[in-house]
Amino acid sequence: HVVDVDVRSRQRFSLVLELTRADGLPESQRPLRVLIQVTGKHAVPRVGETGRLTADLAPLPRPAQPGAFDYGRQLYFQSIGAIGRSKTGFTTVIEPVPWRFVVRRAFHDLRASIGGRVREAIPGPLGSFADAVITGERASIPRSMNESLQASGLFHILSISGLHMALVAGGAFWTLRAVLAFSPVLALAFPIKKWAAGFAIVVGLLYMLLADSGAATERSFIMIAVVFFAVLVDRPALSLHNLALAAVIILLWSPEQALAASFQMSFMAVMGLAAFFRWWQKAIPAPIAAVSRSVVRRWARRVTIGAAASLATSLVAGILSGIPAMHHFGRLAPFGVVANALALPIVSLVVMPAAMASVLLMPLGLEAVPLKLMGWGLQLVMWISDWVAAWPGAGFRLPLLNVVVAAALALAATFFVLPITRFRLLSIPFALVACVLHFHGPQAPILLVDERAGNVALFTDEGLVPAHPRQAAASVSRWLARAGDPAGFKSASKRPAWTCSPAACEATREGLKFAFMLKQPMGLSPCIAADIVVSQEPLRRKCKGTKVTIDRFDVWRNGAYAVYADGQTQHVRGRQGMRPWVYEPRARAKP
Repeated sequence: HVVDVDVRSRQRFSLVLELTRADGLPESQRPLRVLIQVTGKHAVPRVGETGRLTADLAPLPRPAQPGAFDYGRQLYFQSIGAIGRSKTGFTTVIEPVPWRFVVRRAFHDLRASIGGRVREAIPGPLGSFADAVITGERASIPRSMNESLQASGLFHILSISGLHMALVAGGAFWTLRAVLAFSPVLALAFPIKKWAAGFAIVVGLLYMLLADSGAATERSFIMIAVVFFAVLVDRPALSLHNLALAAVIILLWSPEQALAASFQMSFMAVMGLAAFFRWWQKAIPAPIAAVSRSVVRRWARRVTIGAAASLATSLVAGILSGIPAMHHFGRLAPFGVVANALALPIVSLVVMPAAMASVLLMPLGLEAVPLKLMGWGLQLVMWISDWVAAWPGAGFRLPLLNVVVAAALALAATFFVLPITRFRLLSIPFALVACVLHFHGPQAPILLVDERAGNVALFTDEGLVPAHPRQAAASVSRWLARAGDPAGFKSASKRPAWTCSPAACEATREGLKFAFMLKQPMGLSPCIAADIVVSQEPLRRKCKGTKVTIDRFDVWRNGAYAVYADGQTQHVRGRQGMRPWVYEPRARAKP
């Protein structure tokens, strides 16, 4: 059964399939769900359809190096037990849609229909941008646009999260309350504010379902629902108590989200904003109360205070969310405050209202005008993004922050925002611990080995240098990103370090000699005299006089390796431990 569909291009899409049978696999090894990449000109199936296809399956992917992001773990918690590729397409079998897919199918079809009409009205990359804002579909957004938004600090606009949910649900709350307030009877005799809050919760729920209810969207809905529920029960609408309640609900429902980047970034940002606005509400009312009788000066003061609040909001959210961002992505947007200050008013006043109007007018076929307005707004947002991203130092990379350092900084920030002063002082020792550990952290590796021994990379003064200029490009790209190295695979390969022949690549670093033995068509090659030897072939022996020997069998068993200058090694299997998503490699059965 088709659980989910993600269309990447006209000739590439991915399917999440719930298996009822898997020919070629023992029943005990049949995964509940699989993720299949389909290539070629094939019809895209709908959610809930039943059918069959032929695919090559593989176990869940392993991290690119010890301690790196574990995509297999993320897939496991989505009930996906294998990944694969197919070129045959999905052959549909006419059967009734299972009841558990009926609601998901309806919203998926609605999302596809809305996305098609949005891209028809706004052609090109801006249409994909608009589709992402409305329906959450980001697969067709060009890479250049993604990179620009990341460098400028505006990438969060693509993800349907707190900003979008607040604008949609908050807009529904404000609109209904304003309309009801036109009636003196309703305004004076009934709790129209609570009615509007209940309506906003329903609108937020529908928006979450339309946006495919991803993890970030679910968190945003729960948090906005908690805010409006506080209005229903006459409690403060924005406080750390509400944030804590939202965290408890999410972690009880899906505790694995505690380690997710989006969860950590979202809650760190909202934690900082809740603490900031608690201070803001106490500090600002006094100046506002002493307003001048001049209308011009009164509005000038309001505009100034609003602009200051917008800048402070971007700054606080950027600093707090930057802690997990440095740990997970190693990327910072130092000019994000400027970009957000310029772009968010456009998003709030033009893009999102036009998006809501276009969806409401689609049943009448009148969505073209608001979508054109939305397209102009997004074009201006992209102009701001490209302008800021072109600044020197925008979107620079840095080595990923150590998990212990990131945790210490997060605890320091958490204690700092608490309203009780004596607890706030605990932020000082945690900040000091983070600084000490950052500058005196664990030893960094000197050599990385791909999980298939397709390539190795040496850390030098100029950066990371892969031995082979073409092999294992995906692994090398991940290594570069994790090391905070801005160079691409081809640029890094041109750095001086390795001397290669048809049989092997050799290098010397910190008094150690490295040898990377390449795969030979004539079979096994003799060992090379070196301190650290990595071979693409099974050596079936330890090379004499070496400190470290890693061959094809080692990486098959243990995944990628990290080698240190003192001769110590670490592999992915050792860091993963015995977890349900970690597979045990097995030799092929002998005929």
